[in-house]
Amino acid sequence: MLPRVFQSTRRALQIQPFYYRRTFGTTSVCFRAEHQCWKCSDPTPIASVLCRHCGTVQPVNSNVNLFELTGAGAGEEKDQPVFDVNVPVLRRNFLKLQQQAHPDSYSQAEQKEHQYAQTQSAIINKAYHTLRDPLARAQYMLGLKGQHVDETESLHDPELLMEIMEFREELEEASTEEEVADLKERNDEQYQETVQNLSAAFASNDLQQAKEYMIQLQYWENIRRAIVDWAPGKRVEIKH
Repeated sequence: MLPRVFQSTRRALQIQPFYYRRTFGTTSVCFRAEHQCWKCSDPTPIASVLCRHCGTVQPVNSNVNLFELTGAGAGEEKDQPVFDVNVPVLRRNFLKLQQQAHPDSYSQAEQKEHQYAQTQSAIINKAYHTLRDPLARAQYMLGLKGQHVDETESLHDPELLMEIMEFREELEEASTEEEVADLKERNDEQYQETVQNLSAAFASNDLQQAKEYMIQLQYWENIRRAIVDWAPGKRVEIKH
């Protein structure tokens, strides 16, 4: 944080908010550190829901760092992307943030603040559901690091692809809940193993390997959904 004397000078001169750059592995990402509160003009961290000075709900920046917003990241500022998120802490922070920004609490506030509360509540929900889910978290982290995963991309491992196809056929041919339960157990094991591989890939900053494991995880997730939707004789669609 800037010393108070510099904060006051910046407000007086209406200097634009400064930016800081953090490096994750070999990738450098720029974050907008602060903006001025729309009500009192006090410098406030871009990821803060409320102004530190007047407690007013702040507008949402479209590029807000979801790790910093939820306090689920690594580092002193809790803003550095990390795959191994502490989910109980994430949920506790999520509930606290939703309590701060719940639109019902601002029904009597001026229209601008009520609208900001609605958008803050929406982004807080998005952050929570993104970071608590390993697949969505991996995709978000890869995006932060400049790795785009195209929806048309498929597995490069022919053996694994064949295994997934066999899973689909077994599920389609299953006639009892016991058979489906067995498939679910096997799929859960594959899912958890892939999550562990993703964790190791991100820890070593091997983004290409992380991207491949994320695609694998997407297949296992789609099988999981197909298992939930299973019914005797129903055609099984494994979407990617």
